[in-house]
Amino acid sequence: MQSEQTFESLIDRLEKLYGKFDFKTKKFVEASNSTIARELGYSDAQFSRLINEHATEGEYERANKNTERLLNLIAYEEKFNKMGVDPKKALASSKKRMIFMLVGIIIGAIVTYIALSISTAGKVEPLKYDMLKWTFESNFINPYKGLRDIPADCDYECYKYQGRWELNDEYKLPFLRESSGFHYLAKSVVSYIRCSPNNNPHGKIMQGFEYQKHEIWYDILERPIGTFIMENGIPNEFYTGLRFTDNDDFIYIGEIHTFYTNDFLLDTTGVFRQGIDIGRDIDFVSDEELSEIIGNNSLVEKIKREVTLIVQDPLHDFSKPSSCNPADKPVEDFHAIANGDIMSFDCQMTTAGRFAIRYNKSYVLKDQFVKDRCVSLNEPTNVQVN
Repeated sequence: MQSEQTFESLIDRLEKLYGKFDFKTKKFVEASNSTIARELGYSDAQFSRLINEHATEGEYERANKNTERLLNLIAYEEKFNKMGVDPKKALASSKKRMIFMLVGIIIGAIVTYIALSISTAGKVEPLKYDMLKWTFESNFINPYKGLRDIPADCDYECYKYQGRWELNDEYKLPFLRESSGFHYLAKSVVSYIRCSPNNNPHGKIMQGFEYQKHEIWYDILERPIGTFIMENGIPNEFYTGLRFTDNDDFIYIGEIHTFYTNDFLLDTTGVFRQGIDIGRDIDFVSDEELSEIIGNNSLVEKIKREVTLIVQDPLHDFSKPSSCNPADKPVEDFHAIANGDIMSFDCQMTTAGRFAIRYNKSYVLKDQFVKDRCVSLNEPTNVQVN
């Protein structure tokens, strides 16, 4: 029997759940790596370490136990199905009801146990933006402007922009400390946008309260920015298609969590955005994991020194020294804005070495607050009163 702690035994178990594993592309046939990571309670980076043979012995041991529990649960459910118990008929007698209830309790206990085990192994913690989410998704306090708050003529452009926006596409950038080999990968953004409640008579001003999650990756080859960015500031083909998780030259260092505010201005030329970070938290990979992955203690110490300097520097999400062009409005008629619409900002960051880097940050509207169209009191209605 294979060891509970090996990479090979984990892949063998995962193949039973998600189909054949391609050792070249590091992917399974029947599900994406992101989907599998979510089902097992891991982040993308944690699961990437597992399938790229970069995880610790303890991580493999926990992962093997989790997948074995899932396989046992599936086998148990198959046995239950073979019993041919029809729930409706099972209620026909007290004896059958008791058997059915006991089986249900057992399955429920197993599911609960596995769910708790996976959550613990995957280090699932409360979301960093829980307070922000509570503020804007509470049933008791509404920070948005509703239809009754809009002027009678409905000429209040921001009302349809209100709601939860998320990052539409990931983007990556070399750090300002370009000689260090660190890279910044924007993974997710949750931004709650509302009409500004103050000095906003025409609905042209909006506020955005935003949570950002970004990853820090380290290039062990410490290649200069010119390797990834062309002279015109646009990422080259190699950098555009680069996936850090699929390249052994890049090592995952940790995650940056940021609370960010945006001021938006709507005018005839588009949507203007200006933002600033308010708070920041960083979760780093443990020294033990880095040492096991890298296998070079002097390099680990160097990375730790560089990371310390990065933490001490003001990481401003490239809002300074960045400048962004206004985004085109999602649609010409603001009353028609709906879930799925996008605001796309083309930005340019200038590094300490005066190297310009262009990138795009796009928001997609996921949960619009006011879905109905405002009807002006001046517009005729089709309602007839006899």
